Amino acid sequence: MKTIIKTLLVSIASLSLMFSVNAGELTVNGTAKATYNVGSGSSGNQGIGITNELNFTASGEMDNGYTWSYSMELDPASGGAANNDDTQIVLGLNDMGKVKVCVSECGNNKKYAWDASAYTSMSDTGTSYGIVYPGDAGAAGTSTIQYHTPELPFGTTASFAYNYNMAGDAASGNNAGTGGNSREEYSLATKPIDGLTLSAHYNKVNDYDDGVGTEQQLEEGGAYAAKYSAGNFTVGYGRSLQAPEITTAVAGGADLSAAEYYDNTGMSLAFAVNDDLSVSYTREISEVNLANSGTVTYDVEMDSVQVAYSLGGATLSIARADVENVSYIQNNDLEETIIAMTFAF
Repeated sequence: MKTIIKTLLVSIASLSLMFSVNAGELTVNGTAKATYNVGSGSSGNQGIGITNELNFTASGEMDNGYTWSYSMELDPASGGAANNDDTQIVLGLNDMGKVKVCVSECGNNKKYAWDASAYTSMSDTGTSYGIVYPGDAGAAGTSTIQYHTPELPFGTTASFAYNYNMAGDAASGNNAGTGGNSREEYSLATKPIDGLTLSAHYNKVNDYDDGVGTEQQLEEGGAYAAKYSAGNFTVGYGRSLQAPEITTAVAGGADLSAAEYYDNTGMSLAFAVNDDLSVSYTREISEVNLANSGTVTYDVEMDSVQVAYSLGGATLSIARADVENVSYIQNNDLEETIIAMTFAF
């Protein structure tokens, strides 16, 4: 594994010495969104907010025909402060694929590849429902080096990502990293027939040799999904599994930190009424299986109905979610409604 990573790094360094780079062009695009969120049950609050995200992209071409691009997103953190984050440099190698260096970006997780919701994946927006999904090498605060294949037969693409320190080692400039567990991630997507997309990914954590051997189980997880579109209908189905780290200190315990694995299933159906109006229904179920099998557990269940209407340069969306057993706690239920107006530019 280390040999592969070193080879990629040496290749990037060699290319920077061998070829001159032409000046690139800078573009800016993004979204602005106004939302109204109404919650009830265990989340009985209301909120009005504005979110925005600007993406600055520069790109160019080398003398040998290879391409390069750089992107950086400017988006707000809690409290309204703007952060420069989600950055990536992509080196296009023509028929040999792409090499990427990413910080808080370039995730290859397929946990939502099945979702056909008209607005968004509700379990990833607004109130947290406490569902545990597979880890992601491109998670916020982490840095990765990746290789992506060119498009293969049947529209197939594959990628490999390596995260040196999954604890949040997103270095800039020439800063040295710190020691910690690393993550490797593999993903695949293919389109064997018109309208059908099959996706899968797997990632695992490699234990950092710190001389302390307390782990009974190291983290690993993955997902697979199928989405099919025919006419105005789109249907999706997916499943994801996540096995968290278990240490000797909590092995066999009754709390969720001793969960042996989480099993998530999602189903989604969308219908395009016309070119402007779309509706959808989505259902997610997440089951926790504890290391102590004698402990009673409760599944998180979410049902979501959504409507999205295009107004030309803007989209008006209404999404409703009914959730049972939030964070795997019995009778910890909530209902959430989000009204959003989104502008893209």
